[in-house]
Amino acid sequence: MKTRWIFAALAAAALSGCQTTDAYLNSNQQAALGAANSRGRFELNCQDIQSEVLSRKIIDPAPMMGGMWRAEYTNGVRGCGRQVVYITVCLDNENCNAISDTGNVQETM
Repeated sequence: MKTRWIFAALAAAALSGCQTTDAYLNSNQQAALGAANSRGRFELNCQDIQSEVLSRKIIDPAPMMGGMWRAEYTNGVRGCGRQVVYITVCLDNENCNAISDTGNVQETM
């Protein structure tokens, strides 16, 4: 129990020492959209796309394993009558990866 409390206190201090959760998410959001847009243009074979952040959250490092805080965004991308959803994970605003969440491209009406 004491270990959990110490880890929680250290994690809160690390996050609050530099940025709030919202500030961290805000600082990485454009990079997350950029990664999703790039992959969406390729997978949809469409340059005229629209995208939006559907949800966002902080992923905590595994307890006692070290690691880094990561920002995770669920992004929807639409274009040329199709749409796809990506989970985009960012370590910082220069290191984001968009991963397909739907597994396939959906036709839109």
